[in-house]
Amino acid sequence: MKRLFAIAILLSAFICGCETIKPEKVEGAIKLYIDTDVIMADGEHMARLMVTVMDSLGVEQDVTSSVEIYLDGVDEPLASSGFTTTEAGIYSFYAISGFEISNTVSVRAVKGDLTLPAEEDRVDFNHRMLLLQHTGTECPNCPRLMTQLRYLSDDQNYNTKYHHVASHSYNASDPAYTSDATSLSKNFNVSVYPWLTYDLTTSYELDFDNIRKSIDKMHKGSSSAGIAAVVDCDENGVYANVRLKAGKDGKYRLAAWLLEDNIRGAQSGADASWQNVHENCLRSMYGENKTERIYGKNLGELKAGESQSFLVAFDLESGWKGENCKVIFLAVNAENYEMLNCAVCPMGESVGYEYVK
Repeated sequence: MKRLFAIAILLSAFICGCETIKPEKVEGAIKLYIDTDVIMADGEHMARLMVTVMDSLGVEQDVTSSVEIYLDGVDEPLASSGFTTTEAGIYSFYAISGFEISNTVSVRAVKGDLTLPAEEDRVDFNHRMLLLQHTGTECPNCPRLMTQLRYLSDDQNYNTKYHHVASHSYNASDPAYTSDATSLSKNFNVSVYPWLTYDLTTSYELDFDNIRKSIDKMHKGSSSAGIAAVVDCDENGVYANVRLKAGKDGKYRLAAWLLEDNIRGAQSGADASWQNVHENCLRSMYGENKTERIYGKNLGELKAGESQSFLVAFDLESGWKGENCKVIFLAVNAENYEMLNCAVCPMGESVGYEYVK
């Protein structure tokens, strides 16, 4: 539909002999980029569009000022390469140069209050590890690890040192199964279930004492990255505003994973009724590619005390309940992919930086 609409614009301009001055035609295939896929529908938060063309050396050149960018369904080009709106919705764009039509990019505009908590002038962030459980409802041995993790969550000496994610990838009939969970399992070469991954590195422990020993070995008293966030939802999706603050100079990534609680599914091998109700289940990972979805968006280099924030949106698929969702955020070293910290923000709430006590 977009291509037909664009061609109609070009033909109508040719037939009517319009004398409106058009941008100079760019030679070659054009590509359209957008700097964010989420903005606030407040008339101020802006999405910026850029168009490039490949030169003879294979280097992309910015030709934004020489093309016309259209909002899909509108027959007049945008007045500038920045887009704002006060109406919630999904907006799609494409560019035209001569008879060349670019790819389509989209941005979601969301309503609501996603104001982040105020920052304090501190960088002594508390450290939280990630315990990533690979599991599934048809896995007969998985209740063993479920029980050990429940014991761990009840231990006040340990439950403030980590956050837990359950990645249901064993069987597709699992109500908590997702393709992103399968992607995680493949990334960590999981072939035996249950499996437990610590801080995005591979390990396997079933014994409770060994899990505690691993935490004792890997947990740090403080972290070089702090995370603050706010999360909300409507009937269309889950939205978050997240900010990473650097505790020291470095290059950082920040990942966002959507989790859901209270997913009911009969667990093979269960020896207690609570094992048929699944918590902290991975639903979706935010990002354009596998690296971004697992290890996060590249924030570049930050000086100690500097921070960077961005908006996140997750679609809610059939059967997912937004009110039962929350988002876990992972801070990662962008150079060696070492996980630095993580934080969980419940639905309809905000979390500030967690400091060393």
